[in-house]
Amino acid sequence: MSRGSSRVEAALAALLQESPTLGSNKARRLGPDWNMREAFLVLDYSHQLSFVVERPEGLPHIEPRLGDLLPVSWIAPSGENPRERIKIDCPDPALRTTFLSLIGEVLDRVEVTHGTVYLEVSKVVNDWRRALQAAQPSLSRSGLIGLFGELNVLRDLVAQRGAGAHILWRGPDGHRHDFVHLNAIEVKTYSGTDSPSVTIHGAFQLDPPHGRDLHLISLRVEESADGETIAEIVDALHGDGVDVDALRGRTDDHEPLDIDETLRLVVVERRLHKVDDGFPGIRASRLDEVSLKGVARLTYQLLLDACPLPLDDVEYARLLETL
Repeated sequence: MSRGSSRVEAALAALLQESPTLGSNKARRLGPDWNMREAFLVLDYSHQLSFVVERPEGLPHIEPRLGDLLPVSWIAPSGENPRERIKIDCPDPALRTTFLSLIGEVLDRVEVTHGTVYLEVSKVVNDWRRALQAAQPSLSRSGLIGLFGELNVLRDLVAQRGAGAHILWRGPDGHRHDFVHLNAIEVKTYSGTDSPSVTIHGAFQLDPPHGRDLHLISLRVEESADGETIAEIVDALHGDGVDVDALRGRTDDHEPLDIDETLRLVVVERRLHKVDDGFPGIRASRLDEVSLKGVARLTYQLLLDACPLPLDDVEYARLLETL
């Protein structure tokens, strides 16, 4: 066991021997020998652990991207503690071992660099995120193309409606449609120069939500050195105020947010259709219950040239505004 891990385990053991009361937390110093009050392990009355670290004078705010599982907050200066402090909570007991391991690695790095706990926290979190990302399941090429198209539309939606528009991506209705609010949008992305077609999944994907409009956006993409990667689009979204953890929260293990840095794509054609009564395709609303009985994993190709003429491209911006 490393020295950092040993210190954290010893601090936790000491805290567990005490009994915090409501409004009165217990704490153990975890700062380095030359500044022991820089960091604390804290146990509150509900037995929630927190890691509290002083922000050294002159250093900017850091933003460790730990997501909702390990929430980050700030503690304002007070008479007892004149410096602002960052606080990382571990509300889920199941994550306690991981939480303590993170703190232990921070302390080990401080010993090596003779630096500050405050700066090492951000570095360790970034390293952990890269390792976790590398371990996540990756998408196939077709999956990456599909994700690229959805993120392209999301970027346009954020440009129209602000960073909060990210919550409209992969929204309610069990992910039946890619974007849902007052109305719905389904995005399909394809490549190649043959007769254009897109893959429709299930009998409900071309059924509008009850009482709402559904539009189908079809994007044809090509691989090009002048194109963009998914990673670059995600960086652009982050620059527009969209948190990457919030984007991950809109995806799942079946279709993860694979922040690919290799496949460069460019959108060469966009078609916009309103999926009305005259639009082709299989729809559950047009079938009786017997027709779908025993049917699972229905997938088919929709030929775009068999669809009505696309809407004028100026309708695209209007659609995003009124979604």
